[in-house]
Amino acid sequence: MTWNVQGAGSASFLNTLKELIRKYDPTIMALMETKISGRQAEAVCKKIGFDGHFRVDAQGFSGGIWLFWKSQLIQVQILTSDTQFVSMTVTVNNHPPWIFTAVYASPQEAARHSLWHHMNEFSVNNSQPWLLAGDFNETKSMEERKNCSDDLLRRCTYFGNWIESTALIDLGFTGPPFTWSRGLNPETKKYARLDRGLCNQDWRLLFEDAGVHHLLQNQSDHCPIVIAPYGFVPLKQTIRPFKFQAAWLTHDNFTEFLKDTWNRDMPLYPHLYHFSVALSNWNREVFGNLYHRKKQLWNRLAGAQLHLAQGYNPFLVKLESRLQSELDLVLDQLELLWFQKSRTEAIRDGDRNTKYYHLSTIIRRRVNRIEAL
Repeated sequence: MTWNVQGAGSASFLNTLKELIRKYDPTIMALMETKISGRQAEAVCKKIGFDGHFRVDAQGFSGGIWLFWKSQLIQVQILTSDTQFVSMTVTVNNHPPWIFTAVYASPQEAARHSLWHHMNEFSVNNSQPWLLAGDFNETKSMEERKNCSDDLLRRCTYFGNWIESTALIDLGFTGPPFTWSRGLNPETKKYARLDRGLCNQDWRLLFEDAGVHHLLQNQSDHCPIVIAPYGFVPLKQTIRPFKFQAAWLTHDNFTEFLKDTWNRDMPLYPHLYHFSVALSNWNREVFGNLYHRKKQLWNRLAGAQLHLAQGYNPFLVKLESRLQSELDLVLDQLELLWFQKSRTEAIRDGDRNTKYYHLSTIIRRRVNRIEAL
C-alpha cells in the first residue's frame, strides 16, 4: 500500500491509517510527504506497529518517505534512498527476489526530471523484476486530469514518453479514476491520477494477476492505493466459451478424429455444438495439458541423459531421441498457443521465446477482466 499522507503528525491521520491497516493488512506500506522528522517521526512510526521500517526524514516541513514491512513474512534489504525515492530488494521465502521502489516525485519539475533520469539509468542496469509505486506528481495524458489547464499537455507528453522509454508497464487500477483532488467548489475543484504502480516486464510476468485499487480519500488530498501482487478476490468465473486451439492441428491424430467426428449430413449449427463438445473431450483425454506434458518430458529426458552419462545403452539412446522430438513438438505447440492468445499479427521465425507473447496476453487479460462494479 502507498499513500501520500500530506502530513503524518495528527491523531486523525493515525486513526485512519490504523483502520486501513486493519482492513487491508498490507505486508509492505509506503507513506509519502510525511512532513515530520526526528523524534516526532520515530514516535509516530512506533505507533504504526510494523516490526520493520526505514525513513527518509522530511526536509523542514516538506517531503519525507517512510517504509514499513512485516519482517516475519518477507526479507528486505534497502538498496538506495533519496528525497524522492527508496529502493529495496524484497524476498518472500525461497522465491526469486524483486525490487520495490517507493516514489515521491518532487513538485518541482526540474527535480522530477532528475528522478526520471536516475530511474532510467537504474532500469538499464537492472536485471531483476522491478515495481515502482507512489506519488509521481504527473499524469500520462490529459484524460487522467479533470478541470486542469491545457498547458499541462507538455508535461503529460514528457511523462508518457519517459514511461515508454524506460520500458515500464502501467498496472492500471480499479476504483475512483483520480487519486488526487483539490478545491473548495465545483469551479475550482481539480482532479488527477498522480499515484500509480509501474513495473518492468519481468515483474509483470512474475505476478500475472497483480492489480491496483484506489481507496477512498480521507485525511489527505491523495487517496491511498493498494497493490495486490497475487490479485484481488476474483468474481465468480462463468463457463468459458469454446475456443478452437490452433495447436490441435499439429497432433498426429487430429485428422483422424476430424474424419470420425464430423457428420456432413447433420445441420451445421446443431452439429457445431456437438462437435465442440467432442473436441473438448478429445483435448482433455488425448491432446492433454501442454504444461504437464512439457514437465513430464523434461524430467524423463533428464533421467535418460543421466543414465546415459553412466554408460552406453541402445534403448536409452533411442528413448532420448524420441523424447527430444516430443519435447520439440510440445515447445512448438506452446509457442503457437501463446501466439494465438496474444492476438499479435507477426511472429519471429524460429524464436521459441514466448516471453513477449505471454506478456501481451497478461496485459490484455488484465484490461478485459471485470474486477469491480
